[in-house]
Amino acid sequence: MERGKPGLPIAGCLLAGGLSRRMGGNDKSLIELGGKTLARHAIDRLRPQVATLFINANGDPSRFSDLALPVVADEISGHQGPLAGVEAALSFAARYLPGITHVLTSAADTPFIPRDLAERLMAAGKPGDIVVARSAAGTHPVSALWPLVVAPKLREVLAAGERKVMKFVDDHPHAEALFEPIRSRGNSIDPFFNINTPDDLKIAEAFWTADGDIPPGLPVIGVAGWKNSGKTTLVVRLVSELVSRGFRVSTVKHAHHKFDIDHEGTDSWRHREAGAKEVCLVSTRRVASQLELRGDPEPPLGDILAGLAPTDIIIAEGFKESPIPKIEIRRLEAKSHDPLVDAVPNVVAIVADHPVVDLKGLPGFSIDAISDIADFVAQMTAGKTRP
Repeated sequence: MERGKPGLPIAGCLLAGGLSRRMGGNDKSLIELGGKTLARHAIDRLRPQVATLFINANGDPSRFSDLALPVVADEISGHQGPLAGVEAALSFAARYLPGITHVLTSAADTPFIPRDLAERLMAAGKPGDIVVARSAAGTHPVSALWPLVVAPKLREVLAAGERKVMKFVDDHPHAEALFEPIRSRGNSIDPFFNINTPDDLKIAEAFWTADGDIPPGLPVIGVAGWKNSGKTTLVVRLVSELVSRGFRVSTVKHAHHKFDIDHEGTDSWRHREAGAKEVCLVSTRRVASQLELRGDPEPPLGDILAGLAPTDIIIAEGFKESPIPKIEIRRLEAKSHDPLVDAVPNVVAIVADHPVVDLKGLPGFSIDAISDIADFVAQMTAGKTRP
């Protein structure tokens, strides 16, 4: 079972039971946006908010095996819609999840759901209320917090033929929580925007790129971990191994403190001190560029990657909150032993200097298995080249 915040009385359920007719019958939740599936986007956002997480879907559950989550089918046959999925989720929680009092549901094709969805829904209602998300686009009854106590009534109305989620909500004590659009760099999108058609996917991709996230197709993988976890050592060893195999490798490192790569008194230092916004040093051996932000915000990683020279593999050290696929590194001497996989998006593998009991269904590597880790990096970036 996928674990998030232990002790919370809320379980999370991704509703993925639709027939995806407008997507040609292809499972919407497994369509990729920005290099990972819509379901993985939803998991990354929901996982830190709930005590445990599972999927509601019909058909062959093995198609979700890469997500390493339990798959719960509707108890009512015939693809009866999201209300049947909610009933299946409540029944599953009541039977198998002791201590859970509520289920938070969200559509698996909704990649931008708020990271504080559970907290705000819980705060908006009274005990026993169904609490539904609302945005400028309207009410979103699939993105809702459901108390287990409504399960018997829900089974009753389903047996009577009711299939409309909002009709059931309206007939029960309920509340709403209002969510604002997600805004970034002059762009905005509804947090409950769901992807039903190829045109919807294009809209999501446009916002994803404009938001400063990583455009699809770049050969980038991150290395993230707590202080003293060995990030730089791993990156250096990977670069050496991959270069020895003939790959062109570029790196980007995030610095959490003031740094300077210039020296007082040099010509370039004098240019910067005079007020130059950007200083480039060019020689027959290397080129260096220094951009002075002078109070401007740190540029998003996507902008940095866009400025790199052509390369086969990009390794980004740090950037925990970036949506790039990333390897989490753990070491016994690290500042913290809290798993990043429970808190940051898109961890795709775990490297450690000690046995890891719960890999969350991800590949795991010994910290010294550099050849194997390099194989994994090459596989993750295969077919992608920074043009």
